[in-house]
Amino acid sequence: MNSLRFGVSALLVAVSLTVPLSAASAQAESVNCNAQCQLAWQQQRADALPRTAFYGAPAPLPWAPLGQLIRDQTVSAYQVQGRAITATRIMYHSRTSTGRDIAATGVLLVPPGTPPAGGWPVVVDAHGSSGIGSDCAPSLMRDLYHGGQMLRFVDMGWAVVAPDYAGLGTNGRVEFLNLAAEASDVIGALRASLQAGAGLSHRWVLWGHSQGGGAALGVAERQLAQPEPGYLGAVVTAPAADLFHVVSSLASFPGLGGFLPLVAKGAAESDPRISPRRLLTRQAVQRLQVTRAGCLGVVTAVYSDLTGPSLVRPGYLDDPQFAGYLARNSTGSHAVAGPVLLLQGDADVVVPESVSSQVAANLCQADVTVDYRTFPGLGHDTIPGQITGIDDGAMSDILSWITGRFAGRPAPSTCSS
Repeated sequence: MNSLRFGVSALLVAVSLTVPLSAASAQAESVNCNAQCQLAWQQQRADALPRTAFYGAPAPLPWAPLGQLIRDQTVSAYQVQGRAITATRIMYHSRTSTGRDIAATGVLLVPPGTPPAGGWPVVVDAHGSSGIGSDCAPSLMRDLYHGGQMLRFVDMGWAVVAPDYAGLGTNGRVEFLNLAAEASDVIGALRASLQAGAGLSHRWVLWGHSQGGGAALGVAERQLAQPEPGYLGAVVTAPAADLFHVVSSLASFPGLGGFLPLVAKGAAESDPRISPRRLLTRQAVQRLQVTRAGCLGVVTAVYSDLTGPSLVRPGYLDDPQFAGYLARNSTGSHAVAGPVLLLQGDADVVVPESVSSQVAANLCQADVTVDYRTFPGLGHDTIPGQITGIDDGAMSDILSWITGRFAGRPAPSTCSS
């Protein structure tokens, strides 16, 4: 759940672009592609970097510990807010939700110059939803998907470790919203980056937005049982925490129906007993092909006319396997390793404010040090000329809080005593 980049007929527009279409893309583009969809496809391809041999995982993949670096590569093709960015791509060993060894990718950014004594402090960035197609990896996007926020961290003198999530970029399937899989991807990316010789400190703070906010809370839960050294706390913005509430809200809000096929297909990758056909209407199922190659903006455009009964079957949340998946992968109701900065905009229609308020209450009750702040007028993501998202609008608060953690100052709390 992240920025809704705009994106059946006009294949001539697509074919005229310089990037050749894969068979999957060509087939996906024929699915209910109205003018908004055509624009989204154009924007997706304009931002896409070529998939190179770097993304081909070894086959067979020899077993190695979580986070073992497979390869790294310096890339100078990124362009973020008019700035040319050089970054290091990484491929490393992660784990599926069942513990199977799998290759995952990500990207590492470091400030220019010589690292300070002790190394660059690290912000690990768990990104919001980009889609579930292999082309939807932020490291394969020219702007790094939300690279502007990454640059704010780099400009503060912090390194950024940004996993793609396994299945994005590499071969494989995305276990969308699966907390165990996401936690392995995040921790694995941190461990792999420390091996890449970039002068990183072992001190790290986690930041997650939307899907990544849920992932960040999942990692913070994992820290209680399997602590990763150097952890100083988490910043969480508009987290996809209570998945029953979030999914129900997305299904009923006009224009946001594209999230439901991503959730349904991602859940089916984790649990083969889950069938999208039992959850989605026939009309929605007929468009699922677009999720193979289209990223979030495209999928959102293709499903923009489906809401409520035209999108989901009656009682879809009562499907026992799907309900179990949502329950297992909801977070924010148990203790986590703290401290936590939790930020929420009151104009958010993707993750309602009530979800984050309940997370804050739950964490306070569990004696976690929580600083919960709400922001009037901020939405989920920035739509230029319309609304500013919580991750952009609250950035000064994010930077100040992280600065305090790296400085060793006590974290503030809004929990009542």
